[in-house]
Amino acid sequence: MSIGSINDTSNTQYVENIQPRRENAQDTSTASALSQLTDQASLSALAPRLQNILKAIDHPDDNVMQALSSNISSLQDAFVDEIYTSLAAQGIDLSEKITLQLNAENQLTLAQEHADKEKIEAALAGKPELSEAFSEIASQSELLRDVSNIGKVIGERTGLQSYQSASNAASNNSYKISMKGEMSHFYFAR
Repeated sequence: MSIGSINDTSNTQYVENIQPRRENAQDTSTASALSQLTDQASLSALAPRLQNILKAIDHPDDNVMQALSSNISSLQDAFVDEIYTSLAAQGIDLSEKITLQLNAENQLTLAQEHADKEKIEAALAGKPELSEAFSEIASQSELLRDVSNIGKVIGERTGLQSYQSASNAASNNSYKISMKGEMSHFYFAR
């Protein structure tokens, strides 16, 4: 049995099946074609709803993305103040570049070689709340990045492949902070 069209009653959107009907139940490509049709129908039906959600997120009067971005900025500022205070208290030279990231155990660690490596690691180990704060900043930054990517994919109308491509590229990135002197920079590294 072939589905000719699917009606999405929430937005009266129609998805047409323009593939030829296959009568042979033995055909192994039928399952693949049905799977593709199901994916297309699901994405087509979801697209208007996702666009409405993204419009709500990006609404100028109640901008969730702006609020999230502001929250991340506040967390980053507080984190930088605390990390600088902690490292300076250990006598660590802050004029040398220091890059930190979370390891597999979700602990903040030095991401590169440094002359004061032992002191830095001791300072980080003595303040586990720094790891928790950095993890929260990384999570919220990733959420903001992902919501932005979804908006770009839907805007391009290139579908699931673009979203998966953007998601795969993003998932291979680690979140880091680099500091030198009074400057600091949070970023996703590839």
